Amino acid sequence: MWTGYKRLLLIGILIIMLLSSCQPFLQQDAKQKNQLTVLTVEFNSGAPIPSLYLTVTDVQTGDVVEEAIGSEEGEAIFSKLKSGREYAIAATTLENSTANDGYTTIENFTYDITKPYYRLQTHFSRDEQELDVPVVMQKPELPHGCEITSLTAVLNYFGMNVSKLEMADNYLPKQNIRTVGNQRFGPNPNEAFAGNPRDKAHGMYVFAAPIVKAAEAVIADKQADLRVSNMSKASQEDILQLVREGVPVVTWVTLDLSKPKRNEDRGWIYEGESTSHNAYMNLHAVVLTGHLGDKVVVMDPLKGYVTYNVDQFFKSYRELGQQAVAVHK
Repeated sequence: MWTGYKRLLLIGILIIMLLSSCQPFLQQDAKQKNQLTVLTVEFNSGAPIPSLYLTVTDVQTGDVVEEAIGSEEGEAIFSKLKSGREYAIAATTLENSTANDGYTTIENFTYDITKPYYRLQTHFSRDEQELDVPVVMQKPELPHGCEITSLTAVLNYFGMNVSKLEMADNYLPKQNIRTVGNQRFGPNPNEAFAGNPRDKAHGMYVFAAPIVKAAEAVIADKQADLRVSNMSKASQEDILQLVREGVPVVTWVTLDLSKPKRNEDRGWIYEGESTSHNAYMNLHAVVLTGHLGDKVVVMDPLKGYVTYNVDQFFKSYRELGQQAVAVHK
């Protein structure tokens, strides 16, 4: 009788031990079922973006529930979310998270335990160059043609087959500078290019409005499905937002972002005015193509692709009077 009792007792102990040994696996399986995998991808191409810093915040309480750093494959796993609750997920670079600088992608979503995968489109890029604007160099044909060359690059980015010389010769509003006595007279750069961009000795520059006119004219002639916006006076954030949305922006800055230099001897009186305006000697125009953290990427018609500090870039933009042009789909 004792033998049968001991046998039952032993079987009971074995069952308890078996259940106890299974419990970690049951708990692990439950956790796996409650996991959310977030894939961070580039907005334009859909390519995974690695190593972004992600946080999940409870919308109702404002508390950060979880944080994670994405893998090389762009995936981050969260396991503390509750089904049916609304969360805000934010993605930024690790550098931005510590310096509180740069921009962040934020989306709200309601967690559904039956949907263990979430795809987050970000405005970050794998290689810090979001828009594949072709490199178009202004020289040797257009020594003073940075503005129209930059526009040409943007138009070709959108699929228009135009050359810088076609744009400079046929579409850019131009007006010569003439000399009477010791005084020079010519157009307001807000109305036409002063001189000719082909002329190394006497060509000067132009501002945003005539570049808008050149773009509108060629778009109409080619019947392209594009529109143009004069973004002059736009804020830094507004311009960067355009780039994040896939819109390259022709932006006026100085050569190497140096302080604007003006020369009285090279200046001229604008048509209809009586006072001479000193000429900018280091004015330049480039195409803003990307932004990541504290850097911007530009297509420079004198250098090709160049990366600049974002604050220095927009400081130069402001010092030159905030001139910018955007071409949109």
